Amino acid sequence: MPISRGHANYALAVLTVTYVFNFIDRQLLAILVEPVKAEFGVSDTAMGLLYGFAFALFYATLAIPIAALADRSVRRNILAIAAGTWSLMTVLCGFAATFWQLLFVRIGVAVGEAGGVPPSQSMVNDYYAPEHRATAMAIFSSATFIGSLLALVGGAYIAQSFGWRMAFVVVGAPGLLLALLIRFTIKEPQRGAWDAVHKSAPVDTNMWQTMQQMWRLPAMRYTILGCSFAAMAGYGLGYWTPSFLIRVYGMSLVQAGMIVGVVATSAGLIGSLFGGWLCDRLSRRDKKWRVWVPALSLLVSLPLMSLFLVWPEQHVFQLGQFVLPVSVLIYAVAAFVGSWWAAPTYVAVQALVAPGQRTLACAVLLLFMNLLGFGLGPVLVGIISDALLPFFGKSAIRYGLLAGMVTYLLGMAFYYAAGRVYEAQLYENRTR
Repeated sequence: MPISRGHANYALAVLTVTYVFNFIDRQLLAILVEPVKAEFGVSDTAMGLLYGFAFALFYATLAIPIAALADRSVRRNILAIAAGTWSLMTVLCGFAATFWQLLFVRIGVAVGEAGGVPPSQSMVNDYYAPEHRATAMAIFSSATFIGSLLALVGGAYIAQSFGWRMAFVVVGAPGLLLALLIRFTIKEPQRGAWDAVHKSAPVDTNMWQTMQQMWRLPAMRYTILGCSFAAMAGYGLGYWTPSFLIRVYGMSLVQAGMIVGVVATSAGLIGSLFGGWLCDRLSRRDKKWRVWVPALSLLVSLPLMSLFLVWPEQHVFQLGQFVLPVSVLIYAVAAFVGSWWAAPTYVAVQALVAPGQRTLACAVLLLFMNLLGFGLGPVLVGIISDALLPFFGKSAIRYGLLAGMVTYLLGMAFYYAAGRVYEAQLYENRTR
């Protein structure tokens, strides 16, 4: 029997709050780039590696065996252990005495967070019927925007008032309490309780064979690659935009945190919920919209985000006493549209596999999305910025961000290709 709707909603709330702190701990470094870089005397490339590849390598690869374990055991318990681990490691980031110590502890954060998202997404899918999953996943995915908002705004204020080290301590500590809340107050949902095929469909318990079966599906391959290339540009923008505003626009740490945190993440949160609603509505008639909504998101947001990066900073919008750079308004619209792709992608991938394989499917998606997107996106922007620094000075970061956005084109192409074969390869179609 499925868990009651009331408890499902409560569990979704707890999982979403946990994911909020997961993302705060991950994103906090984005607003602390300038003070951390200044204290340790390192380059943009080194800061890109600290935030991106060093974190993503462990986060993505460890998510695979943890997800395979979660598909055979109690997901709630794994999530509770993971939350406690990443929260403790975040607190320890505040005590790093050297760049290399900070790098080592950030790897510890990645190890903990590897057990966070796949079990959570698998549980959300088992709490809700298929026709409500995209909306539920959009609510869960909204944590990335809420977490970014709190990390950027709260982190900026704490760092400016008490130093960047205290910011890590303050945002890490609450996760230790959340770990206990997960373990003792939410119920483990029955796998596939809402899916008609779950009782009779065999599930391959061999992790590597299961991954090979997933990869052999063109719809799975194309969706994962589409998401990965979209994430390359997205993570590059998310990490370096505060530095862009500080260097090019001359904003303070708090001002940059407010612009990216309040404007972009609020617009992104609304856009994520809208994208989930739009996907649920369109996919009732045609399931391929689960991957074509993300393609549409990239198609519209690419020119808007590019316009934000090149718009003259002196152009302002004034309404009475309210003054805001025009580029920031463009940024808000781009963030709204650019956030449609995440929730539909998670739903699309998990619909291609059996209920007992959903955690692993999510981990495979995150493996590619984080190695290519989270791992390479910020590093690519940092490398280009360092290379162009002698020619463009502080504006080099602008051209690094513009160059990194080219990967949106590849993401669009793969999402479109996935839509061409998606409906025929859905798991329920293959088990009739």
